[in-house]
Amino acid sequence: MKHQWITKAPASLDDLIILDSKKELNRRIWTFSTSDIFFRKGLTAFDVTSEEYVQAVRNLHPYAVAFPEGKTSDWARQVIGDTIIFGGKGNGYNIPSWVPTDILQGMSSHKFYLNGQSYDFFNAYVEMINAIPAHGYILGNIMTGSCAEVIWMISRAHPEFVQLGLEQMRAEAYSEYWKKDPSKYKEKINRWADSIKAVYPQVKVIADVPPSHSNLSSDMQWIHELQSGLKADGVRDYWHLHWMSKGQFTGDMRNDLDVMDEIFTTTIPSLIEKNKKNFPGKELIVDQWSVSLTGDGGRNPYKRTFFGTSYIPRMVNFMVEYNRDHNNTIASAKYENLKQLIGNKGISSMEYEAVRIVSQLFTEQATVLTIKNQPSGIQITGVKANGRYKLIILNNSAHPLSLPGHISCDQKALQIKVIDAISSPGPTATSWEHYSSASEIKPYSIIFAELAE
Repeated sequence: MKHQWITKAPASLDDLIILDSKKELNRRIWTFSTSDIFFRKGLTAFDVTSEEYVQAVRNLHPYAVAFPEGKTSDWARQVIGDTIIFGGKGNGYNIPSWVPTDILQGMSSHKFYLNGQSYDFFNAYVEMINAIPAHGYILGNIMTGSCAEVIWMISRAHPEFVQLGLEQMRAEAYSEYWKKDPSKYKEKINRWADSIKAVYPQVKVIADVPPSHSNLSSDMQWIHELQSGLKADGVRDYWHLHWMSKGQFTGDMRNDLDVMDEIFTTTIPSLIEKNKKNFPGKELIVDQWSVSLTGDGGRNPYKRTFFGTSYIPRMVNFMVEYNRDHNNTIASAKYENLKQLIGNKGISSMEYEAVRIVSQLFTEQATVLTIKNQPSGIQITGVKANGRYKLIILNNSAHPLSLPGHISCDQKALQIKVIDAISSPGPTATSWEHYSSASEIKPYSIIFAELAE
């Protein structure tokens, strides 16, 4: 749909037609990463097992939460047999003493303590996912760790996916550890895959591959090597807003409306095709996607704005409907990350609220809806769960939208009820407010609604 962001008043929802596609919602696309959630400013240890924090994550209804994430996964060394409660022998990421002190994304200490006791990140992670509850998702340190450590982590976290080699073909790891020879990585991942499958045959092994948007010659060499003989069930990709926009946001909304539209109509579909062509028969894992609050070099003019935040419901809409129409091509996807959503400022962010509202689609098993006659400027994503029709509505326009008395759902006339909603003063505004309304959808808003008789 061209120009989702419009100034013309949208039509009503009177002609909306909603049908149950009978195709199951893939809830695995609602997974989150844990980068840096274990400490706050000043590298102060943070208790992610506290009820307040667990509830903040629980409110997002994650299908799975991944550990350890980021470059730290290149060095993490979990202690086999360590306890799953505080007081174990572990110390943070269990980093060996010889590792450079600046390796942990700016961290300058290897040991963390909480109330005078050793605070082990993996143990805290396991306690957190058990308390939510959520599935585990393990990233294995294939560079300096051991397969035995990964297998022990699997026994504690019970993941469906184990990813081996996050970012490990890149930069120094590629040139120094792997000696610019991708075959060394493939040889090692194949040995580990065999060992993991021997103990946990149901666990899917994900291999690290260059992002589909890369055109680096070294990445082409890596892709060529991994196209044959790779013992992995899936390969990864990542779709951060800045990379998907190709750095073309200018701050001029007339240009940037087209850029945002192109991400979902052209860019990501072409990257999916490229990934599947490069690695036929392998599942596609979106290792990371986000509104790119970090890592964009300051080139994203829409940080923390409604326009930037709209990437969240728009990406979910794309993944849900693309999977509906393409046999669950996107096997799993992780949002990057919980620290960005629930960081030093707690949960007071537009991104957190948008994610929390959208998460209502993923609270339980459901089927995906097909929604016809959507008015211009409005995007609707829906599922049917336990007889209820659940909708996420994104109003991209500067005008309110009247709610009809009834909407046609599977040839039944059902009433719509707004359960939760946020709105912003405009597309480039960084402020928002909660609202409730029985008669209209406010401009620049994201809402969760249900339909019932």
